[in-house]
Amino acid sequence: MCAMSESRKAPGINAGLVDAAIRRHVDHRANLLIPEASVRYSLGARGRGFGEYRADFVMVTRAGYATELEVKVSLADWRKDLSKPKWVGMPDWITRFVYVVPEQLGIPDWVPAHAGVWHVFPTLVGAQDAWNGPHRPDGYGIVVKRAPHVLGREKVPAAVIGTWHKNLYYRYWDQRMTLEQRIPRNVRESVV
Repeated sequence: MCAMSESRKAPGINAGLVDAAIRRHVDHRANLLIPEASVRYSLGARGRGFGEYRADFVMVTRAGYATELEVKVSLADWRKDLSKPKWVGMPDWITRFVYVVPEQLGIPDWVPAHAGVWHVFPTLVGAQDAWNGPHRPDGYGIVVKRAPHVLGREKVPAAVIGTWHKNLYYRYWDQRMTLEQRIPRNVRESVV
């Protein structure tokens, strides 16, 4: 077990910083990275219907295989994730699952063996000399601490990727319109 108490968060790092590290780490030219992806799963073989959950990120390779990336910044939140319904009916096209966590959280013994773990750590830039000054933080990087096991061999259906793209499109325009409304009317309508 980890030396850190269950409710304690890693100092100085939050979900937004972990998200930024993921965006820097994943090569967006080689992979499709979908934030807040809606994942639909079967509730059982007897046709009891479907459930849905939101994945923090889904990364889809050029070959069409998906890895779910789940962001956790505290041990309590991480442990709570194990009780979510996704573990009962995760779709077969999620071929790998990775937790992305601050390095201070380590890898507790209760983390499923099939789940990968990426550790987020501060990165530095600059040289320690009289001209450039001391090292300064440049953001956060990622190191793969444990590779995930392959869970399945199915590719993500094209319809699912199409739905994700459509949802991103609508979310983008909703955010643009919301931000535009924050600009005072006299500034929005002024002629330069």
